[in-house]
Amino acid sequence: MTRVDDFLDLVDNPTRQALTPGHPADDALLALLVHVAFSDHEIDEGELEFLQRVLPGRDPGELVAWVEQVGAHPLDLQAVAKALPSPEERWKGLRFAARMAWKDGDLQAQERELLERLAREFRLGPTAVDRVLRELSGRGVEDVDPERLVEILEDVQWNSVQILEEAISGPIAEAVSDGRRPVRAIALDDVVVIALYPSGLSAHFLEGTSFVRWADIVTYSRVPTMAAAVQLHTEEGRTLSLVDSRLRGIALILDRLFGSERGSAPAPEIDKSGVIPD
Repeated sequence: MTRVDDFLDLVDNPTRQALTPGHPADDALLALLVHVAFSDHEIDEGELEFLQRVLPGRDPGELVAWVEQVGAHPLDLQAVAKALPSPEERWKGLRFAARMAWKDGDLQAQERELLERLAREFRLGPTAVDRVLRELSGRGVEDVDPERLVEILEDVQWNSVQILEEAISGPIAEAVSDGRRPVRAIALDDVVVIALYPSGLSAHFLEGTSFVRWADIVTYSRVPTMAAAVQLHTEEGRTLSLVDSRLRGIALILDRLFGSERGSAPAPEIDKSGVIPD
């Protein structure tokens, strides 16, 4: 686990080691955090709470003054890129910045411009920002019509798993508090590993068996490593990992679900007023 991973995981896991001002890579990453949080020239309660996790032990007034001081200077994008040398780390960094920018569901023009500049410096391609913002589209999905959920499941043709219609028992079923029967269950080698419900999914994650509501998923990541296949990131800061490569089809389900089932939930609002910084 690198210091970069420590930083990027702070948004999901407050037990990670805090960053150290004065360390070149840490300073660059802290500057990125500050510029995303302070791009609208205000620090709200949630942002201040997160900064206190990253830099524990600081007086809130002193911390706000430090943020204002750092935010008054241009962000050194080259230093941030140097601190995130691999493509995987740069995608993580862009996703992190996008999550911070859209934490209130309102993407300011200054925030969008910062994300675009970051993606250009990282050389992630012209559609990188749109891609990470689409990944954030899960917010707003509540209960899904069971017929629609079955339709999505059939459309993605997830042939590497077994699709079951019968009732299930055991820890996956027990994790769902209302005791409802799942719309469908997903099995590997005759063992149920995921159950899909109108309100969310229950699964055997690397972190333990858990139920997560669709509405609580902030974003999700396809992870082509031995340690994970897909990771779900929740509003309360949990990261839940599915580790078998055959389970990557759940990302296709989420692509369809969050792309078509958001109902009246708005896309991120972009405020085009104000001056976009250089």
